[in-house]
Amino acid sequence: MRVALPIALLALALGQIRDGTALAQGATPAGEAANISTTPPPVRPDRSSPRKQIEPAPQSDPDSMAFGPPAPPDWWLERPSEQEFAACMLALNMLGTQYTLPPTVSDPDNGDCGIARPVLVDQIIPGVTLQGKAMMQCATARALALWTREFVVPAAATLQGAPRITGMTPGSTYHCRARIGTGNSRPKLSEHAKGNAIDIASFQFDGHDPVPIAPRKGKGDRIEAFQRAVRASGCLYFTTVLGPGSNTAHADHLHLDIAQRRGDWRICQ
Repeated sequence: MRVALPIALLALALGQIRDGTALAQGATPAGEAANISTTPPPVRPDRSSPRKQIEPAPQSDPDSMAFGPPAPPDWWLERPSEQEFAACMLALNMLGTQYTLPPTVSDPDNGDCGIARPVLVDQIIPGVTLQGKAMMQCATARALALWTREFVVPAAATLQGAPRITGMTPGSTYHCRARIGTGNSRPKLSEHAKGNAIDIASFQFDGHDPVPIAPRKGKGDRIEAFQRAVRASGCLYFTTVLGPGSNTAHADHLHLDIAQRRGDWRICQ
């Protein structure tokens, strides 16, 4: 009995050593095998089917591509600064022009038409009214007042009986339209559409019949001389002066505008 007991203890110890070695090598005890879930290996893709082609991104037409917001219209870009507008109003006040300041003018159907800082002129200079009033740029009103004071009033005094000029009848002032004669395919905007122009249809006097603008070439009278004088002197203050003889569209009025051109170029016809 004493020999059998040590042999049994030795066999038990050898069995525990073998079990410990198996656990150290990653063997799983029988009690824990049931708690491990086996995940099946991934399925190998079938390379016999054709690969899906990646379609290229659609190309945009360079002519139709837009870069950023649209540019402001010319009438806004050409607006006077605060200092320029203040100086212009000071000049109008010193000339005796009567005017009001309406809000900015624009056209819902044509974004190119408008006046950023308009003036509504009632009296050009003291004693000379603009019948029906007219809206325009301040610079246009200033040119009109200077021309009237320096040339129109003195020219009127040379007429028979030295009448006093009392007013002018405008034809067209601010008007959103294309320039006459520029064509329908690519029409250019009229200076009237930006408040840079005014048309004068006739002059009124105290003690004298009105003098309408009309073709008078060859008449040889004082009325023709008066019309020639005011028309020619207008180009000292306006950059464009058109009237009878320029074309059929200007046969019954004087067109006066302050369009800006290179080198202060002027058109006097």
